[in-house]
Amino acid sequence: MSAEPVAPDVTEQLSPGLRDWMTLERFHLHKPNIFQNTKRDPSFDIRYLPQHSRPFRLPCYWVPRRRLHVLGAPSSDAMTFVSGPSSDERVLFPIHPSALEDFRPWLREVGARDATAEGLWIWALPTSSIRTLLAWPEGSGDRAVFVKTSVHSAMFRDRRITRIGVGRAVGLNTLVAQMRERLPSELHVLSEVFGFSPRHRLDSGAMLRLVPPEVSDGRTRLAPLFSLTGGDNGRVPLLLAMLERTDATPVEFVDRLLCAWFAPLWAELTLRHGVILESHGQDLMLALSADGVPTGDLYYRDLEGLQIDWELRRHHGWPTPELPNGWAWRETYGTWGHIYHDFLWWKWRTSLFAYLRLVLTEVEETLRQWHERGLVRGPKCAEGELTTLFSHHLFTAVERLFNVSLGPRYDTLRSLNRFVIALVKLRSLTMHGGRGAAAR
Repeated sequence: MSAEPVAPDVTEQLSPGLRDWMTLERFHLHKPNIFQNTKRDPSFDIRYLPQHSRPFRLPCYWVPRRRLHVLGAPSSDAMTFVSGPSSDERVLFPIHPSALEDFRPWLREVGARDATAEGLWIWALPTSSIRTLLAWPEGSGDRAVFVKTSVHSAMFRDRRITRIGVGRAVGLNTLVAQMRERLPSELHVLSEVFGFSPRHRLDSGAMLRLVPPEVSDGRTRLAPLFSLTGGDNGRVPLLLAMLERTDATPVEFVDRLLCAWFAPLWAELTLRHGVILESHGQDLMLALSADGVPTGDLYYRDLEGLQIDWELRRHHGWPTPELPNGWAWRETYGTWGHIYHDFLWWKWRTSLFAYLRLVLTEVEETLRQWHERGLVRGPKCAEGELTTLFSHHLFTAVERLFNVSLGPRYDTLRSLNRFVIALVKLRSLTMHGGRGAAAR
């Protein structure tokens, strides 16, 4: 199926907050060519890349529920995903247009019905994650949701939604909801409440992610961290626009924006609550007020990438709700499936490296480029300056949590293994009742 662009005013069905968010998702990408190497898959229709795409009709099919593994429940405020009497209940199955031909034999096998034949037209826009689409029924932008579809392309590797992945997202959504009152108030996690996979195609499912109501009604604007430095075709990067409205130097501003508040949040989430974020520029989003001022809140998306320190939870005596896929606990909740990812220390390392290298170092390099072009004023950002500032705040936060001194401070990006080893020792002391027990 090829892209079927429609009139630009289709996006007018969406709230202003959602339109602003999707503008950043599509047109403020940072170095998109790194992730969109079209030479790997010349057959991929580039009109489905976010920066090229206009709204298109999303292929959706009503599939008998008995043909699917279904977990969770869709929100009553979102577009309808379940229909029919219990004896003949059907689930709305969204399929990325690039994968439609691959699905056709299965659709015929299960007797799926094209939703458009029953008068249901779904529009979609791609986000920065190619497989995740903002979707809404014709004329009902207030019921928009994000649907994560299955995509398998040499350009993006295997991005299909497995039965394990569905269970992980829905299960961790339940756990995060249970922890909501305990977690820091400035952290908001986008809900992933519903997902399914074909019984005979366990690696080709889909998931539903909800739009935060405060974004839909305009109280909050969201900006993915990559949009701070991304922008093309005359679009001003968000950070550059922010710097034009402050008296602070670029380094001072970014220190407040990305270092001073996130370092203690990371330490508290990871070492006190056992919640490990996938801390790169796509999954982390800044909350902005209606006039574009950062509020100090952070939004996180993609529960497939979230990690939990289960041993720390047991140490604190926190109950774990019954979670789906308990028969495959390790595969669902214990690992990302890559080498070393069974180990907690590696999960910490991966989270910190993503923020230090993929966020802060990229901002450093961009600030130096802007300085050379005369776009920003003040002292030039030095190499390693932001990661060193972040490390200082991180040392301070960890020392306060454990009531210890970590000794001389250093840039954790340059000595990440050394820092992670120090955290492992502190955690061990805390959990086994030794010196340096963490503050409760």
